[in-house]
Amino acid sequence: MSQDPFYKEHHLRMKMDEYHVEVPDFPRRSTTWGRFINFLASPARNPLDPLISTPKGLIILAIAPFSIVGIALIQLVILL
Repeated sequence: MSQDPFYKEHHLRMKMDEYHVEVPDFPRRSTTWGRFINFLASPARNPLDPLISTPKGLIILAIAPFSIVGIALIQLVILL
């Protein structure tokens, strides 16, 4: 099987073969500002990935809201 997407479209294939485009090689200079922008645009790591990938981590994530509410209630009882 051919990997050519224009295998059946002969007219379109002829038209595409007429065009030849040369892309010039532009040298890129790295500047401090450009490196800073690339740093801001880079994807961030998800801090919860290690917790979500293990069953023990899922249990910790399920218990955490209840423990926060429990600590809040203990503080409320102590202050009143």
